[in-house]
Amino acid sequence: MLVKHSFSILVSRFSLFYKFLLYLSIVMLIFAAVSISSMYFIMKPIIQGVQDMQFFEHISQAFRSMFGGNLDIQNSAFAVLGQDFEKISEVFASNRNNVVGAACALVAFLFIGKFLISIGHYPLTDVLNNFMNSNSKYGFTANLIANIKKAIAFSFVDTLIYIPFMLLLGVLVYFMVWGIGKMSILFALCLAVLTIMVLLALKRSVFAMWLPTYVCEELGVFKSLQKAILTNKDLIVKNWGLFTAVNFATYFITILLGILTFGSGFIMAISLFNIFYQSIGLVIYYRRNERKYYIDAETVIDSKHSIKSVY
Repeated sequence: MLVKHSFSILVSRFSLFYKFLLYLSIVMLIFAAVSISSMYFIMKPIIQGVQDMQFFEHISQAFRSMFGGNLDIQNSAFAVLGQDFEKISEVFASNRNNVVGAACALVAFLFIGKFLISIGHYPLTDVLNNFMNSNSKYGFTANLIANIKKAIAFSFVDTLIYIPFMLLLGVLVYFMVWGIGKMSILFALCLAVLTIMVLLALKRSVFAMWLPTYVCEELGVFKSLQKAILTNKDLIVKNWGLFTAVNFATYFITILLGILTFGSGFIMAISLFNIFYQSIGLVIYYRRNERKYYIDAETVIDSKHSIKSVY
């Protein structure tokens, strides 16, 4: 029922998809232009060193040798590739300052990118909330301008939580693949993907009511976070299972759309599912607080005394 209602809200306010897609596209284009040019400047000595050893040509030759049928050629091609990896290690070792600078820049760019995208989550949620509360249709851009301070405050704290979480998740997955991959790389990769999906779902479950509480109530960022977690703590496990299933479905569709559209579908799917996830959070909030809400222009759901039935 929760997913059904959230999907109905998404369809009812589908015009938000185009507006948030435009916002997302502008942010990602600016972010890509600045980050790629900066990273290239920092990593230029390393990139030049890799190009000089014809590493990418050797990868292509090794890949083609796998289908050539000649074992000697294949062994020779992969031997050359192995030597290249040793040379690459030497290139990184001789350019440690560039590597450290690139790592710091990467973390900074991740923070900035996440921060800019999350700014759009506040007006997105507020527009959806206005629809659910009174069947009102406010504009995304006008809402962003009117609530820019609140949007920035939420985005900053949200990003401060998100970046360390993703870094820890990355370290966990790295050691998992490094350790289990010695026995079976395929099993290690599958386990890593499962771990990522489950832990991301747990994060969504824990913070599901944070932004809706911040939007709907006159509370600060930290007080709304505290109240959201305390109010929703008994439903975190149920929401965890729900978000795990939704994560698998949405990420699979995102990858599929990206492949079928040669990459352009990625940003469209990201825009669409951002709205969907915000709708889920709002439905959880409304049902937890036993409030009535619109799921389309003619249908009002009375959630009083029906918290459990949402599942």
